[in-house]
Amino acid sequence: MTPEQEMTLASAPASVCTAQGEPCFGTYLGELREVDLGRLQGRWAPTAALKLFKRKRWNYLFAATQEVAALFAVVDLGYGANAFAVAVDLKEKRPLCDVSFLGLPRALASVGDRPGAGLDVSFRTLGGRLAAWRGEDDERYQVEVDIHRARTPGFQPFRWRGELVVAGGPPALTVIAPVKNDGLVNVTQKRGGLLALGSLEVGGRQFRLDGGVGGLDYTQGYLARHTAWRWAFGAGRLADGTPVGFNFVEGFNEDPQSNENAFWVGDRLYPLARARFTYERKDLLEPWRVTTEDGAVDLHFKPIHVHREDKSLRLLVSRFAQPVGLFEGTVRAGGQTYTLSSVPGVTEDQDMLW
Repeated sequence: MTPEQEMTLASAPASVCTAQGEPCFGTYLGELREVDLGRLQGRWAPTAALKLFKRKRWNYLFAATQEVAALFAVVDLGYGANAFAVAVDLKEKRPLCDVSFLGLPRALASVGDRPGAGLDVSFRTLGGRLAAWRGEDDERYQVEVDIHRARTPGFQPFRWRGELVVAGGPPALTVIAPVKNDGLVNVTQKRGGLLALGSLEVGGRQFRLDGGVGGLDYTQGYLARHTAWRWAFGAGRLADGTPVGFNFVEGFNEDPQSNENAFWVGDRLYPLARARFTYERKDLLEPWRVTTEDGAVDLHFKPIHVHREDKSLRLLVSRFAQPVGLFEGTVRAGGQTYTLSSVPGVTEDQDMLW
């Protein structure tokens, strides 16, 4: 794919749907101002039951240096909510903290409808707060995670104060996709290769995140009762210091018009072909391999720690595992082949009844 082909992606639309209420299915360059699913009409308009049981929203944020990787997510399921935060020492190859929380949406958890400017995400619980936000005219995402030592396994506080810088970075990837079976429409916005700033206190240690690289995943939609996928996300630097990021998925947003596989390098975004995952499901700490159907991507992932969200509740049955580790390999984009070495990131194996 040449740099000129990059621009064949249309700019993100002003709304999720047309004036007639039809979804604007497709893969786009840039930010969607608002995920305004309430404007869907006709056969795409959700019933009250769908709004309660099928509408899912989440925001996931990742930042890493060569020393440490940190991440957190807030998930609004409609009838419930959860959040988690993880930090891994990439030098010593060990987890520093891994915490999860359950709560009620709106009362304790909030994921707004703005994925870019105007983002407002938070989860509050006794002894813990996880939040991310971005002002309407701000070109930085703000991060604030504060978890009291009494809520962590090692009885050490987890405090993250940081930023991800949009200004000067590559554009967002926006996807509006139909959902098969008993779902309707899903919207996701991914950002990668963003410069990170800030500080992290975790596991009794202090880390500087300045000079790191990160990204975000914002997703909202009316999803199928049974949803499963494999995912990979990474953020780091090339040997010459250029920031890079990537996002690959298999089993989700794979309509012919919709594809969220992408590679960010410097200030550019390159859409890529369908991804395929090879891994040992019975032992997720074994190496993974991520490729694309056209051979442009060949990445090998070595996990260090696996975060798990396995639950069996009345409405929810979750098999969710997210290894954190390092990627090696090559990505061919824009007429060049990029070599990735020790790029921090995650993979994911998810199978949900929600």
